[in-house]
Amino acid sequence: MKKEEVLELAKKNGFDAIKAEVLKLEASGREYYRLHIDNHNSLVMCYLNPDKGDHNKFIHVANFFRNSNINCPEIILVEQKTGVVIQQDLGDDSLIDINLNDNPELLKKSVKLLSQIQTAHIPQINKLDDESLAMQMETMQSVFVEKYLSLKKIEELKILQSQVLLRLSEQPWMNCHFDFERRNLMLDSNQEISVIDFQDLCIGPVGIDLAGILVDHYIPYSNDLSSSTIEHYIKCIQLDVGVEDVFEWLRWGGIQRNMRILGTLSNLYIQDNRTFRLMDLPRILENLITLLPNDEFMSLKENLSSIVMPKLLLELKAL
Repeated sequence: MKKEEVLELAKKNGFDAIKAEVLKLEASGREYYRLHIDNHNSLVMCYLNPDKGDHNKFIHVANFFRNSNINCPEIILVEQKTGVVIQQDLGDDSLIDINLNDNPELLKKSVKLLSQIQTAHIPQINKLDDESLAMQMETMQSVFVEKYLSLKKIEELKILQSQVLLRLSEQPWMNCHFDFERRNLMLDSNQEISVIDFQDLCIGPVGIDLAGILVDHYIPYSNDLSSSTIEHYIKCIQLDVGVEDVFEWLRWGGIQRNMRILGTLSNLYIQDNRTFRLMDLPRILENLITLLPNDEFMSLKENLSSIVMPKLLLELKAL
């Protein structure tokens, strides 16, 4: 929307702002704007076309988060007919702008927050199933590889999908944010972290969210930092497991997550001509290659490195 349209929509919902500022557009179609009520106070407006969905899940989870002392934005107003939610403005300081290699305590705070989310009592949350997980992974093959890159089908990806489903079934399933990464973690002046964009919360394998924060799309973490953070997570979640066990949860959760994201971002470009985060694809693919076990999938790793990656870089260069 144009800023004038944002101001008009805000006014219709009872907020006469003096200025509107574009914040971000999500893959879900949600649009975020900062409303400057005056020179000192601001709120955030989230807009989702009512024909494309509603905010019910977000509101439901937000209420239970706040009752569980999980930091998240306060909801000021909900108007489903116009697709608007007005919420607390948490500022601009998300962890995406901070190199957590230099701030290990923030990474530990992040996994502590994750453990609180995973163990919170939130009723009426859907559970992921094998069919959904498989369909999400399959988009890497059908959309990313075949449609976007115009490459031949990679048969080993089907074998990988079966292995991922087996490994995910073997790990604990708890509340899953489904996009627990630095861009969705906000930092306040007291160095406290709040979580946003949790409308896709579901019951799922713990490794998916662990991978979201520890297998970063932008910066790699050292092995020592990853290990110490996993140790801290184990203490927070209070599970009788070792670092290697949790790393395997993270490995298979990360493989599923990165396959899904490769397909999702490619599809946004193909269907809507949206280059939204398209330049992130090489790092996401590189992370996927790194996560694949050498003993089982060396041939696939070589295929992705020598054929898929060069074609991807060529496509991005042509944009």
